[in-house]
Amino acid sequence: MASATESQTAPAAAERILFPPLLSKEFNITDIKQDAVKWNKGWEAAIASSTAADVLEKISHFLDDSFFTPSDLEFLYTDLRRIQEGAAQGLRGLFDQGHFDTIWLLLDTSEQRRHILEGLEKASEAPTFWGQDCRALCPEVTVSNFLLQGGKGFFDFLTRFLEVFESSNPALLPNPWWEQASNDLEKQRSESTKVVFEVATISRNKFIDMQWMKTVLDIMENTKGYFAKSLAYAKTTLRDKPLIRCDNCTKTPEDIGQGVRFMVCSTCKAKLSFEVHYCSQSCQNEDWPVHKKACGKKKVSKGLSGTKGDSLWAFSDPVTDLFRNLPKKQGNMTLTDIGVGPCKGQRSPAAERQAKMLEANKDVDYFLFTASGAPVRFVINDFAAKMVFRIVRGMVMTQTTETGLEGMAEYMLKLMSGYPGLSREIILKQLCAEYGNDTTEKVAKWEQITRERGTGPLIESWSKDWSKMIGHVARMAVNVPKRHIFCVRDSEDSNAAFREHSSDPKRSI
Repeated sequence: MASATESQTAPAAAERILFPPLLSKEFNITDIKQDAVKWNKGWEAAIASSTAADVLEKISHFLDDSFFTPSDLEFLYTDLRRIQEGAAQGLRGLFDQGHFDTIWLLLDTSEQRRHILEGLEKASEAPTFWGQDCRALCPEVTVSNFLLQGGKGFFDFLTRFLEVFESSNPALLPNPWWEQASNDLEKQRSESTKVVFEVATISRNKFIDMQWMKTVLDIMENTKGYFAKSLAYAKTTLRDKPLIRCDNCTKTPEDIGQGVRFMVCSTCKAKLSFEVHYCSQSCQNEDWPVHKKACGKKKVSKGLSGTKGDSLWAFSDPVTDLFRNLPKKQGNMTLTDIGVGPCKGQRSPAAERQAKMLEANKDVDYFLFTASGAPVRFVINDFAAKMVFRIVRGMVMTQTTETGLEGMAEYMLKLMSGYPGLSREIILKQLCAEYGNDTTEKVAKWEQITRERGTGPLIESWSKDWSKMIGHVARMAVNVPKRHIFCVRDSEDSNAAFREHSSDPKRSI
């Protein structure tokens, strides 16, 4: 790239040049855009049958060290460090506050594989000299390696990047296979491709960095962060053993203070090997009218939160509390019975009316009102979307979180703005009355973010993530058969709602 104005033209030229895909043609590799899985398998087989020296020889076909100037190398190293500094900063934040490791391990294997392949595809589009052929420089970037131990291989790889980044500048990930090419050059006393090897090493690290960066960002953006973090929080706050609570006052030893020793019903323990705890003789006496019916005869648990009798005892997060309080019929979760719950703050009169109507009409997911005040019942047919919507609705209406309103509003606006008697303005006016005058502004900002991301409404995305990320966890937690949980249809109307306009809010649907 030598020229009279190297310092000015080197960066621009370095970003523009793309060499022909010689390696892809040599190994007959399918284009990644046509079939990412076949593309990946092709490269893994090609790398396994080649040496780094072979690869270096092929990529050096059209150039030698004279092609690059010192300014080129300086720019390439600076550019790599710039990318790595931003990546390391973001990755530390996700590790420290975003629970990325837990989010990643919560994903099903098929989802982990999909995200890795999408990361590889986006990395192939990044501005490097050899484009997709850069994959040949990265033997450690394999789907199988990243999926080891349920996905721990990928997390370990990211940890390794941070360790190398903090100990060297620039952070050039070591790899015995690739470094063998450098050793071969020394043995052959080849001076013509040492700089080419150096440039290829930079390109290889840039490709690797772009691959995992795109994978991580894809996961966080597709799960919208909020939902994934709530799942991660649930996972990272698991109890290692059940709590002990007084069967009368429900307090734990920690609630009462140091030195307290709980008593156990001796009859139940001797005859049934079953423990019923009390914090004091007084509490045992108070509970006796209730307990005596089963004492020594039958194991009866009150299922107090966090105790052995609570099927969700290991979980202590707010989302699980919603699950814990779901009504069940014959062991299955009954979504239509999920109510609104008591508010932790003060509801507006409009929100209070909404809560009372929803409690009186369990089949309805939300009541919207026309300009004349006639109620319109909003009912979601899809199970996963209905579950997610009702969980978000519960958080918003009980004021357990500051987030959720925008996503709930976005979903209803998409489905209901064109319904007879309703419009975007009418719905937003109602929501402002229920949740505050700044609701319209909040929703508009949220919708702008959604458009920029190119994703659909949050509720739709969450319902899909629910299926992909924690289907097995949810089934275990609420004891609902798989076929009853995720019945998302493939049609465009899979999240469509059943809507009814009625002047009588109590009329059966």
